Amino acid sequence: MRPILLPDPPSLSSGVPEIFEQGGPQNVVRRAVVIGNGFPGSENQSIGLARALGLAENHLLYRVTRPKGGIHEWLHWLPVGFHKKLEFILRHLYLYSRLMLSSKQTKYISSENGGSVGLSSILEADVKEIVTMARETYEKDGPLVVIACGRDTVSIASSIRRLASENVFVVQIQHPRSHLNRFDMVITPRHDYYPLTPEAQEQVPRFLRSWITPREPPQDHVVLTTGALHGIDYATLRKSASAWHDEFAALPKPLVVVNIGWPRRNCRYGADLAKQLTDAILSVLDSCGSVRIALSYKTPEKVSRVIFKELGDNPKVYIWNGQEPNPYMGHLAWGDAFVVTADSVSLISEACSTGKPVYVIGGDHCKWKIADFHKSLRERGVVRPFTGFEDMSESWSYPPLSDTAEAAMRVRSALAARGWSLRS
Repeated sequence: MRPILLPDPPSLSSGVPEIFEQGGPQNVVRRAVVIGNGFPGSENQSIGLARALGLAENHLLYRVTRPKGGIHEWLHWLPVGFHKKLEFILRHLYLYSRLMLSSKQTKYISSENGGSVGLSSILEADVKEIVTMARETYEKDGPLVVIACGRDTVSIASSIRRLASENVFVVQIQHPRSHLNRFDMVITPRHDYYPLTPEAQEQVPRFLRSWITPREPPQDHVVLTTGALHGIDYATLRKSASAWHDEFAALPKPLVVVNIGWPRRNCRYGADLAKQLTDAILSVLDSCGSVRIALSYKTPEKVSRVIFKELGDNPKVYIWNGQEPNPYMGHLAWGDAFVVTADSVSLISEACSTGKPVYVIGGDHCKWKIADFHKSLRERGVVRPFTGFEDMSESWSYPPLSDTAEAAMRVRSALAARGWSLRS
């Protein structure tokens, strides 16, 4: 698979010739590889960490693409490697059937996902390519930091470490649900360890406890964060404020930004929450200068329909329709307060990185570890529930969440313990 070159932030290079850098080039980390799964929420975490490490000169992104459609949707809980092998078999069965039917001139109707993808295009090829690059360029370019996030990236990241452990430092973001010693570092939210708490143990029948991961407290190389990693910091917000100045500077204040996600397994809702949200917004509208609403591309139609019906004609409210450019970074930079649906750890984490008021709606629809995440933020004074009785002109603050920067510090320390350093 051809790697995708990531956009680079401003270079943090000190300008010191590599020959004079301490320890020589074999001990200096100056490049990273990101293993993505095609989902922005996962890839943004990996890219955010790479930038926080100051690896601005050579970022490469590889993707693990899961086959979709048909039987793959029914078996979505199985590892991506199984799907690759299954797709390989189905592809050859399809080619064989075409060969057998060609004499009868039978027309073939293609599958939902637009055709088949063989094994050679994804997982195995990526492992070999990255391992070869790490080994053959080590003497000249030094070690390679590999950053992966998401379930489908676990096997490829662990394979890279197994085959090139002397040349790479592998970071897996989010709990891999497998042996943690397959990675040099695991960075995961604290609420992933909620199953080990006394509260969770009371909720789980005893005969099911042995099937729940994680089963043991975090090891030394496991870094626990409050929320999700991301690339939002003061520098990106300042840059975004400048980029979106013409569109947002003249809007009446306070500007309230509403970010709507989508229902998930541990946070289910529908039109009922949408109606609760619109009623609450209408109740606080007098204390708002303007309101901008952004729906996710996965927001259900039954939710968006209520939003447009109740607020679409209100002169104070603007609803982003999904057309480019995406104003998300402008919202973070210019928003005075945020209302976020409780389902998305990423949306909440990014809003909380601003230090501005963040209100969460729908927390009563969430359970298990997502509910624990909300509880931890409320206890720290980072978020408040959105009830419709707020004065949105009230300004309150808190120390911004800095999970990405803190995780980067832990990576730096682990590299130093190995005798490696990041080029500064």
